[in-house]
Amino acid sequence: MTSLEGKLILDYLKKNNLQYFLQHTQKFPPKKRYHPKTTINQEAWLALKDDPIPEPEETPIKTCVFLTNNKCSIYPVRPMSCRAMVSSTPCHKTGHAAMTSFQMSVATLFYQFIEMLDINGDYGNYLDILEVLTISPETQSIQLILVKSFLLKNQRIYQVMMPPEHRDELIPIMDEIQCIFHTKT
Repeated sequence: MTSLEGKLILDYLKKNNLQYFLQHTQKFPPKKRYHPKTTINQEAWLALKDDPIPEPEETPIKTCVFLTNNKCSIYPVRPMSCRAMVSSTPCHKTGHAAMTSFQMSVATLFYQFIEMLDINGDYGNYLDILEVLTISPETQSIQLILVKSFLLKNQRIYQVMMPPEHRDELIPIMDEIQCIFHTKT
């Protein structure tokens, strides 16, 4: 997620007296967490240049710290990566969302614009983002330095990743997003 999404989650936790969830974010040491190698807009840039996109690292899937009794405790402010996971079958039966390629294309479009909205922020594992946002900036602990080393800088959009077979359906969505984006900035 982006640091913008992390700030939204932290505000929600404070307003709803749910800060105790932050203690659970430390459950998995930084080296044992999944760390993306690129942001979505970096992937688009690499694809535009026809450069290889780094393979994601293999890490065991861990249960989200915000799940309580199989329900999301931060549902109203969940990150886009969670919002985009629409599934035709219950995820708990398969362990993952069953998404069509068009649903993935729509999600990617939104990911790209959210990263652009947070252009001065960071991108990374949600636990790393929350940890960096909650540790005092004056603290120069090894932990903070290590966590920051896993974060990526958000990038601007150089190219929208849009498969040719989805263009006719995605262009109106992109136009609406751009309209909203330009109104807000």
